[in-house]
Formats: sequence, C-alpha cells, structure tokens
Amino acid sequence: MSVTRVVESRIIEAPVETVWTHVRSVDLGFWKAVKHVEVNGGAGEVGSTRKISFNDGAVQEVKIVELSDLGHFVSFDFIEAQPPVDFMSALHTITLRKVTANNTTFVEWSAEFSSDAQLAVIEDSRYKRLEGLEDLARAVKK
Repeated sequence: MSVTRVVESRIIEAPVETVWTHVRSVDLGFWKAVKHVEVNGGAGEVGSTRKISFNDGAVQEVKIVELSDLGHFVSFDFIEAQPPVDFMSALHTITLRKVTANNTTFVEWSAEFSSDAQLAVIEDSRYKRLEGLEDLARAVKK
C-alpha cells in the first residue's frame, strides 16, 4: 500500500524546550480548531489515546505510538473518527529542532495517509497543519 505524505513547517520564535511543553502531551490545546481533548492513559505516554473533539463537530481518536524527549518528536496514529472517514490510516508526527543561530525552533508537522485517501483529504490536512502551526506559534508567545 502506498502512502501519501503532507509536510508543513515553520519557525517559532521560542526555545525548543518551551515549544515542546505545548506539543509533548498531544492535548493539542494550542490549536483553535480543537474544542476539547479527552486524555486516556498517561499525559505523554506511548500507548495512551486522545479523543479529540473539533469545533466543527468531528471527533477523532488517536494513539501515541512514539515519543522522544531527547529528539523532541511525537507520533500519533489515527484510530477512528465520527463521522467516519474514507481512508484506512493516518500517522501524524510533530518534530521540533533547535535553530542554534538564534535559539528559535523549527517545527515540522507531517501526516502520512494510506493510499486510499482522496486528494481533498490530503489538501484539507495541509491547510489544517498550517493553521495548527500558526496557532502553536501564538500559544507559545502568550
């Protein structure tokens, strides 16, 4: 099965450790599109799940499958959605890297979809990543 990948990135004007505090738990509290997140399991623990309720009424459940405090990245796998989606899988990864020249953070948010994901899903994901990164930059400034 082939995979379709979306990658968006930006520089955030804050040290990597500061940005990591907003990303690590995958509660997505920085993202304005998110209404509420129910955490099941540890706050930042591999195997724990998140039920994410979006402002548009959609609900998605994801599972943390990889987490590195040293590498500053977290990956979470799509489990299910209401309303149902028309693709089999999606793996999301948020990676932070320290920009040494000025102590800012390079943030990359990727999503790998199964080959059955339609172009509209991929493009929607691209815009949502960009919006989420913008909201993360705002949240870090507060």
